[in-house]
Amino acid sequence: MDNLNSSNTSSLDHTSPDSGRLISSIVLGLCCALGLPGNIAVLVFILRGSSRRPNFTLCLILNLASSDILCLATVPMWIYSLLHGWTLGSATCKLATFLLYLSLYANVLTVTLLGVQRYLQVLYPQMWNRLGRKGKAALVLALWGLACALTAPAVTTRYVGDGELKCRRHSESDAERVAVLILETFLGFVVPFFVLVTSYCCLHRRLTRLVTSVLVAFFVLWVPVHIVNMVDIAGMVLRASRPEASAVLLRHRSAAARVVRSFTFVNSCLDPFLYAFASRRNWN
Repeated sequence: MDNLNSSNTSSLDHTSPDSGRLISSIVLGLCCALGLPGNIAVLVFILRGSSRRPNFTLCLILNLASSDILCLATVPMWIYSLLHGWTLGSATCKLATFLLYLSLYANVLTVTLLGVQRYLQVLYPQMWNRLGRKGKAALVLALWGLACALTAPAVTTRYVGDGELKCRRHSESDAERVAVLILETFLGFVVPFFVLVTSYCCLHRRLTRLVTSVLVAFFVLWVPVHIVNMVDIAGMVLRASRPEASAVLLRHRSAAARVVRSFTFVNSCLDPFLYAFASRRNWN
């Protein structure tokens, strides 16, 4: 996720070719144009189609659509910064970063909770039913609370430097940056993906088509982002002992970041089709 604004080369880096910034802006614009109506349609479809209180699965899908809308709502600011630099000040930089990371973490945690919920409903229904309405509401509140907590490192280290036109991370040291990237990769990808795979493998052949789509989409859209994070970490770790190798890694990392940074927004476009529009047949 840090590929959206890195301390080395970012989407806001005006040393990159104009064509690269323009292509990135077009991709982000398409994500916003397709994803916002799709997720809004999900909200309308579920809220209007539910004559009674939605079940917990539909609540999670509403949660997912809400986090996607929040994510895509920040796109105009990132497009503006790509084309004109960040001229909106440090406070807006922190606010935009908070909204973006909050929505991304809420998205990942919601997808993970969907897998856990389905696992418990199928294999341990009595345990799941014992939670009751209050217990399930507490799960959703805890999800957003955890998303806020995970967002804190990105927000506290992000600001606009003096004379800069970039909303980016400013770390006190390489060690601090490495620690934040490891935290983001571990909690934002490794743990959720492990929980999803474990939950769905325990269901064996049930929900096969939807499960396959969920796992493939999660892996394809998130693993490139965290691979780039790992390359970034390797480059910083090798900076002192092998500066030439470090420079090569960081250069390749910067080039790859221009490609993978849009994947997080593509994910928000695909969610309505993966979860909501398949929900009536597969999740109810």
